[in-house]
Amino acid sequence: MTIYGDDLIRITHRATGLSACAFGVYDAVASSGSDVHGLTMAYCGAMLAYTTGSFQDYLRRRDTQVVAYLAGNPGSSLPQICAATGLHEDRVGSSLQRLLRDGLVFPESGAAVAYRLSR
Repeated sequence: MTIYGDDLIRITHRATGLSACAFGVYDAVASSGSDVHGLTMAYCGAMLAYTTGSFQDYLRRRDTQVVAYLAGNPGSSLPQICAATGLHEDRVGSSLQRLLRDGLVFPESGAAVAYRLSR
């Protein structure tokens, strides 16, 4: 299984945000530092974790672009999808990986790897 950069960013933002939020709450409750520092850290961590949802919306829009292209062009290869959508190969690869995992796209057998929508 290949993990692409955008998946790592999503995981890192969520983990870092939740960790910062937890440490901020601990700092504010335990009074090991100043209350303002702890609450500020908790707020920043919560906002970082929240923006991960916005990133998810971006991924859904990108996946929709790939699905829309494959709807009109079944049997397209990764480079063809990239050229038509204007997205980088890593981004399209990540979208195809998610779509394959969800069963929305299937690879076509043949000499070159091509993709089509499931029926």
